[in-house]
Amino acid sequence: MKKNLVALAVAAAFVVPGVAFAADTSNADTGPVVFGYAQITGAQQFGTGPGSSNGLIFGGNRVRLGFKGEAVPGVTYYIQGAYDEAGLGNANALFPHSGGLLNNGLGGNVIGGAQAQLMDAWINFAPVPFAQLEVGKFKTPEGLEYTGTAGNELMFIYRNMNQSLLPGRSAGAMLHADDVMGTGIGYAVGMFDNTSLDNYTVFSNGNTFGGGQSGLLNGNGKYIVSGMLKYSMGPLLTAELSGSMGTATGRGTDNLTSWNVGVQGGMMGIHYGAGFTKASGVPAWSYLNTNPSYAPVTYSATDWHAELAANLYEMTLTPDWLDVEAAARYDQYAVHGQGTLGNATVGLNYYVNPNNPHAAEVQLNYILATRGGSINNVYGTSSNGIAPINGVAYNTLMLQFQAGF
Repeated sequence: MKKNLVALAVAAAFVVPGVAFAADTSNADTGPVVFGYAQITGAQQFGTGPGSSNGLIFGGNRVRLGFKGEAVPGVTYYIQGAYDEAGLGNANALFPHSGGLLNNGLGGNVIGGAQAQLMDAWINFAPVPFAQLEVGKFKTPEGLEYTGTAGNELMFIYRNMNQSLLPGRSAGAMLHADDVMGTGIGYAVGMFDNTSLDNYTVFSNGNTFGGGQSGLLNGNGKYIVSGMLKYSMGPLLTAELSGSMGTATGRGTDNLTSWNVGVQGGMMGIHYGAGFTKASGVPAWSYLNTNPSYAPVTYSATDWHAELAANLYEMTLTPDWLDVEAAARYDQYAVHGQGTLGNATVGLNYYVNPNNPHAAEVQLNYILATRGGSINNVYGTSSNGIAPINGVAYNTLMLQFQAGF
């Protein structure tokens, strides 16, 4: 009870000062701004089991539409809906072989029966720039690429596989600042409901409800606590350390943790990134316990990745009508006592307008999948294998067209 009162008092301390700057009588139109983008993707996998059908499949990898603006000076809002299977409840990212799906829901819209989902809905109070309060549903502050790079600005079609080890999106409150008084130091710390609202992460099976009215107005006293500390030298380098703690009540663990360290940056057309993530206290998933001689109550899993890209136009090697970028990444996902899944990706990106590169672009990726240890047991000759979020079990060719506003 005391902890809850303290949390409410802290939130009030940052909301109340907003009265001072919310009293502006200006009737200027500050929004909303409508934004959105669509990614239409075709893919084909190779080397699947003999009982599988092989062929090209089309889908909407990400289809987003939203509104953002400033309600009054110092108070901004952001609302984003998802119309792709990556953001819908019936997308089975854990079992990409069912229903003809690839991971992240690619191709899922051809099945139908899904409804759009509200991906993000948050309000940000900024009485002072170095202590801003964000409330609503949004990404918890863990993972540099996941929190710092939008889905329409990625170097590759898929993010790296560490997304399944992060809390992802949840509902809660976060105190944050991107750049504290010009030092390049940023931070974020938040408390969220005890479950990820993104399916198939290690945090997505928590219990949020207590015994109140219909279970909707009273929590169970357990939360996801997540934080990040980062330092930026501008485009050259950004480094971060982040982590989260939660529970998975009823799933064999009450001590679920993850942490991440990452760097990214670039200059003169060269772009790079790398990161490492570890989660501990993970409940058993169907593809985790493939080794019958190793079946603990909980598991630990890790992911590491490194990527490098060269933009030929930014290096002044091509004219402005040929803004192309070559990229390569290696991403390895491992489960302790089980084995590994590696994805090596080579890509080629074409940006139609170098002055607004992500307004219209084409991405070509080829992903080479490698497997080791007992995880390989589920990739047999008689059945198709499964993979974590953003991972592929088999060699995969992907072509994606993107346009947005």
